[in-house]
Amino acid sequence: MNKKISLGLTLSLIFLSVALAVTITMTVSMKIYNKIIKDVASRSNLYSSVSEIDDLVRENYFGEINENLLTAMMSGGYVEGVGDRYSYYMTADDYAAYKEEEKGNKGGIGIIAVYDSQNNNIYVAEVSEGSPAQLQGISKGDVITAVDSVAVSQGNYEDLMESLNGQKLTNVQVTYTHGGESKTVSVARGYAAQTVYYSVANNIGYIKITAFYSTTAQQLEKALKHMSSNSVSSIIFDVRNTDTGLIANAVECIDILVPVATEGTGALATAVDKEGNTLETFTSDSDSVNFSMAVLINGKTSGAAELFACDLRDFGMAQLIGTKTMGNGTMQKVFELSDGGAIALTVAKINPYKSESFNGKGLEPDITVELTAEQNSRLEMLSQADDAQYQKAVELLNS
Repeated sequence: MNKKISLGLTLSLIFLSVALAVTITMTVSMKIYNKIIKDVASRSNLYSSVSEIDDLVRENYFGEINENLLTAMMSGGYVEGVGDRYSYYMTADDYAAYKEEEKGNKGGIGIIAVYDSQNNNIYVAEVSEGSPAQLQGISKGDVITAVDSVAVSQGNYEDLMESLNGQKLTNVQVTYTHGGESKTVSVARGYAAQTVYYSVANNIGYIKITAFYSTTAQQLEKALKHMSSNSVSSIIFDVRNTDTGLIANAVECIDILVPVATEGTGALATAVDKEGNTLETFTSDSDSVNFSMAVLINGKTSGAAELFACDLRDFGMAQLIGTKTMGNGTMQKVFELSDGGAIALTVAKINPYKSESFNGKGLEPDITVELTAEQNSRLEMLSQADDAQYQKAVELLNS
């Protein structure tokens, strides 16, 4: 038996629906309005404060104002005022250098240099393959005693090391000691950065990754081929003191090592914004390698390097050895400005393959091995025989 709804009831239901829709719309609109008003008030206070300072300075300051410097300092101060250590401002020159470095192109002569306070010289910890330094005969373990005829001292070593990393297409005179013999050479600056260094000892491979640039994955593949050709079955990855590079570049390196991601988030990494929305998902393919692995970490292992270590452990492919990492589980995005500069801004938190986010907490090692303060300060100069973290990894892989 069909029941008919009266016209009055139908109209009442329509009015009720309209009223409910209007109420919801007004509530949402008020929230948006309140946020806009709050933002307008905040911006008004900010602009008013800056304008007041600007008026006072321009009216009363005795010296001349460098407008370019003032703009750069104000822009940098604004981003710094956000309170995020991983967000920063770049001038046009800084941004140009950043883009070149991300592509693997760097100024400098192609070495990792460390000041040796005990011997008052600059120690060559690594030399990039094919770099100007290598072409001039500079090798790992050499010591630099003078730069442009200025002897290295405690008071000037920072400036001299900076000059070794100077602008491309210029030359620098380097005096160094190799095998007990002192040599002076003119070295060009500018090279394709090497971020993956590798060696084999006692059938165990060692791969040190110093940064995650767009060229790092290609260099990692080359290192792995070298391992395979030398019948290596175990690899020690070293990402201690590694805090440079992008999450996307780290994912490319992880993808070379691990099988397809099927558990956890189903992705090597997931970028989530402050509202909980997924900004980006980094997936993997089905290829993987067959090595026993260990990863060396410390308190300066940060960002992309932390994700690299975390994912290898999440896949059950490696144990972490050393000390707790920094805890930078965020992703930055670069926004270009109209004047050619840019800001790198933290836009998301990174969730690894299976573990909880390590942001603000760091990664706890599976095996804690402490180095002394002196050993940490001279890590790049530490021999493998004196490196307790490296030796623990060897012991683990041999067992």
